[in-house]
Amino acid sequence: MKLQDIVKLNQSFEFDYLSQDRELAQQVQIRLVDLKLLSGVADGAYGPITRQATVKFAQAFDLPELLNAVFAEKLIEAKEVPNTIVLIPTSLPICGVELIKRFEGCFLNAYPDPLTKREPITIGWGSTKKRDGSPWRLGESISQQEADELLILQLERNYLPDLAKIPCWGELNPNQQGALLSFGYNLGSKFYGAPGFDSMTKVLKNRDWDKIRETFIKYRNPGTNVEKGLLARRQAEAELFLTPII
Repeated sequence: MKLQDIVKLNQSFEFDYLSQDRELAQQVQIRLVDLKLLSGVADGAYGPITRQATVKFAQAFDLPELLNAVFAEKLIEAKEVPNTIVLIPTSLPICGVELIKRFEGCFLNAYPDPLTKREPITIGWGSTKKRDGSPWRLGESISQQEADELLILQLERNYLPDLAKIPCWGELNPNQQGALLSFGYNLGSKFYGAPGFDSMTKVLKNRDWDKIRETFIKYRNPGTNVEKGLLARRQAEAELFLTPII
């Protein structure tokens, strides 16, 4: 389905319907990226980030939060959006950022490191540095918008450069890159070729995608109290990696 079909047939859906229609979700994402409400690659993966941008568009034009003919026509025709905060442009795969947000917690008030009870002070989706590189201090807080932008900035600066060094990175589609972005954010961006990551390194080096699911699942810290959560994350990353781009 396309936005034009919604207008022509005068249909109406909840925004979350986009999770069922990848073609429509991708068209919506393309327009939201054009309007600077969304950043990254329009890959048709619908999640919290895309939903947030869709809601912002509706609110900017005083529209109900429904994917109906009025919304679709306005999204097709809009040249700019009033009173919007421009997101940081990024080449990150949206689906990977969505997956990270699904499994990471977001805290808008600065908090101490759980292990040291001191530094590094962390905020948002795990940011330990401000935009200018200075550390956060206890008592400081940020908005959800700032937390989202800090995550993108952190991924661009500290994770994407290392992931881009993986020999096959440029051959991967956005879903595959997104899965590895989540994996790297969780376990470290320099995992390729590092001790303890022989299985993942070998699979990526040989492009042996038949073994990618079982390989993701190996990295779940078996026998620990975090195994259940890590298993769910690894399964989600494997599923995303193996989801073709339509």
